[in-house]
Amino acid sequence: MRVTQQDIARIAKVSQATVSRVLAGDERVEPSIRERVSETMRRHNYQPDVRARSLRSRRTGLIGLVVHRPVGGLTNDPFFSSLTAEIIDYLSGKPYHLCLDMVTTDSSQAAIYDEMLRTRRVDGLILVESLARDERLRLLQEDSFPFILIGNPLSGDAIPSVDNDNVLAAETATQHLLDAGYERVGFLAGPSGVTVSDDRIIGYQRAIRNRQNEHLIWHSTFGADAARERALSVLAGENAPDALVVLDDFMAMGVVLAARQLGRRIPDQLGLVSFNDTSVCDLLECGLTSVSLNISTIVRTACDRLVNLIEVRDSQSGGRIIVPCELKVRGSSRRSMGVRG
Repeated sequence: MRVTQQDIARIAKVSQATVSRVLAGDERVEPSIRERVSETMRRHNYQPDVRARSLRSRRTGLIGLVVHRPVGGLTNDPFFSSLTAEIIDYLSGKPYHLCLDMVTTDSSQAAIYDEMLRTRRVDGLILVESLARDERLRLLQEDSFPFILIGNPLSGDAIPSVDNDNVLAAETATQHLLDAGYERVGFLAGPSGVTVSDDRIIGYQRAIRNRQNEHLIWHSTFGADAARERALSVLAGENAPDALVVLDDFMAMGVVLAARQLGRRIPDQLGLVSFNDTSVCDLLECGLTSVSLNISTIVRTACDRLVNLIEVRDSQSGGRIIVPCELKVRGSSRRSMGVRG
């Protein structure tokens, strides 16, 4: 039979209100009484009624993360596997759990955020992949709903966000390929309007200024399959590059598959640098050069700020925090001496 809060109060010889205060972490409860109540709960394996506590505290104990991808778009994606794992690790032992949703269209994304705001299904939201015109930010700000953005908000200091300097990161990655002797460096970006992709394009353009006559920029939807299809047309075309900076590791593996299909050897005939420094970098025999975003630091910083917003409602928690990133050089960007094209 399930042990109730009333049972704990009776066994510990305290009032039910005292048990409630112990569960809430009220420091006004005398230490000896708190210990007696806690020991009684442990001994009888008492589990609080989550729904009842939610009604009393007006909190759900859930942190929301919504990812915008087509059906199957997250399959084998190492970045989001790493991101969600880091969030779950952070929340372990804390009074919050991760609520993960995926939306497939712009209209379904608008609907799910509207539903979350109306129902208060979660206590706060982690936003990813910000857009140049991001309606989510306006909705959440107008509602004073706790959220943190992992990305570039573009719209001033009032929005709490954690990010890398993606312009500098892409400039560094592109410069590395140019310094390695590649002469036609291109950029395989994500969809237009996604700020992380747009920022990295700016960094690429900065690096090739005065080093290369043409801006070789192509866009692809997210995922390895889409990147493979785009890379097949790019690498088989007359304007083909001899090196590519690719938006992320997962898309870069699509480029690797396209290069193999076309008989382009990496790194001698095609240099590659990507971003995220995930486990897939080791799948390429020579290793995939990638920019480490220090995702664990990003997640820890973002979650710290979000929990503070939920619990303290700190109006001064706006502003952008930049986490340093680092280029991890491997074989995909080390062309043999004397090899051209």
